[in-house]
Amino acid sequence: MAGEDSRRGGGAAGPAKLRQHPPAGSVLIWQSNRSSKFAYLSCFLVLYYHLIPMDHSPVIKQVKPSIALVLAVLDPAQKLFSTGSGFVFGTKNILVTCNHVVKDASAVAIKFPDTNAAITSKVIIKDEEHDLALLKFDDSTRNPLPISLINPVTEGLRVIFSGYPFSSEHLTTHQGIISAIIKDAAGITTYAIDGTVNSGNSGCPLMDTEGKVLGVVNLKRRQHNRLLEAIENMSVGALSLHGIDIVEIYKALVSNVNLGMGYAVPANYIPDHKIITP
Repeated sequence: MAGEDSRRGGGAAGPAKLRQHPPAGSVLIWQSNRSSKFAYLSCFLVLYYHLIPMDHSPVIKQVKPSIALVLAVLDPAQKLFSTGSGFVFGTKNILVTCNHVVKDASAVAIKFPDTNAAITSKVIIKDEEHDLALLKFDDSTRNPLPISLINPVTEGLRVIFSGYPFSSEHLTTHQGIISAIIKDAAGITTYAIDGTVNSGNSGCPLMDTEGKVLGVVNLKRRQHNRLLEAIENMSVGALSLHGIDIVEIYKALVSNVNLGMGYAVPANYIPDHKIITP
């Protein structure tokens, strides 16, 4: 019986604790399973980032006070004006916009989304080559948007842009990706945006998903065509067909038709306000 108890692990010393050894190859299987779990987790994170809509509301809340509606007065007597977008950048009291938004203006005012009244501003720099302009205004409560540190900027980068399309007084934000990076014959870089860029968005900031500036959105910076450029430079009434004003139709189409593609110039083209003497 004693031998039987011994074989069963009994006896005065109590049951014997036998050390279990894993079967051959089980360690490799466990390690393989652990690697698979990490792989599954990585795939899930990638899918979550690319397929699940991101919540941009904290970023929009942060940048909103620094993005203004630009009102360019063309004819004060007839109350004729055009609109665009702009944002505080570089330092307080300096607003960036597109030159074509303000180039024909006799006066320029800007309106921020959290105020009811527009404030006057003065054009201090016009950069026609890159279609950019700097405005100076008096409101030191507006903080400049920071520049993005993403370098290099590549195709497929997720972006957001906030502006005032169709002369709306409500700041509107869209999202998209940088679909291409284009260089023209002069070596000027342009970002092609797969996103909804409309009339009035010109001058608004192109931002990364943290609300940092990558560039300046420009509706008019598109692929050029000599015929279309000739029509664009004509005044309304200069070209008609069967009593239909072709120039007016073309300009209306350019202002209102969106083809799902927009453009932006990189932030490093923004002029340095420090070269302006008081």
